[in-house]
Amino acid sequence: MGLALVYWYDRVSPGTSIGLHNPTHTYIPLRLLKSLGGIFIAPFFNGAMKLLGPAYLRFSPPNLKFKKTLAQQGLFILNFSLPAGRACPGADKCWAMAATDENGKVELKKGVDNEYVCYAARGEVAYSNTRRARANNKAIIDGLSVSEIVDLTLLSLEANYKSLLKKANLMRWHVSGDFYCPKWRDAVFILTQELSQLTHYAYTKNLPLFLDIKKPSNFRLTVSWGGRFDSMINEKDFPRQAKVVADHDEAERLKLPVDVNDQLAFGPIEQPFALINH
Repeated sequence: MGLALVYWYDRVSPGTSIGLHNPTHTYIPLRLLKSLGGIFIAPFFNGAMKLLGPAYLRFSPPNLKFKKTLAQQGLFILNFSLPAGRACPGADKCWAMAATDENGKVELKKGVDNEYVCYAARGEVAYSNTRRARANNKAIIDGLSVSEIVDLTLLSLEANYKSLLKKANLMRWHVSGDFYCPKWRDAVFILTQELSQLTHYAYTKNLPLFLDIKKPSNFRLTVSWGGRFDSMINEKDFPRQAKVVADHDEAERLKLPVDVNDQLAFGPIEQPFALINH
């Protein structure tokens, strides 16, 4: 992958003069650059004042409870997320999103068929940094091609998450959000192969994107019940399935094992399982 050394300036604040950014340079993939009269420009954050320089995608480590549980087994997960609701085209019974009203107040907006509240959407209402990071990820992805997404993701990991990536053995795509379009699915499949040292896994309700699609060998896909495409779920095409249940008693009645730390989602055995609704 070819890299270019890029220098940039940014605006210190609206209405002020342009000052030299610190650091003043970075290496970015050639495919992310676009030429304008001999000057190269790269993607940048929506609303930011940078004139040159790449916008990074945001990843996150697991929460402390999850991290401790998996650490006992020598496991570490990196997470990637997109906005709840806005990047969930297959959601139905869990559909919800963080919405800002006319007074600027952020509230939880639920779908008409909502039966249980999406925990990711609740998190976006409660934590503005989480909401902005996920919105940033989707805004960047929307404006890039498959190859550009792949390059920028690898660059983001190298620039900001190198130490975490070094100790990670698992990558979860979408603690929040879903595969919302074909180019994003294709980019993740390429990244799964580029980062072949990791086991990659994801949940989805957008089943049409995965019907008759060959998945990388180190990618585990779980389809979730409660979406718009439940009628497409079958054991042949989607053997790994997740159903949200009220408690352990319901899971036992359905004869489903309960997954408490994603072991059944990223493990080698493809089977249906239950998730307790909290």
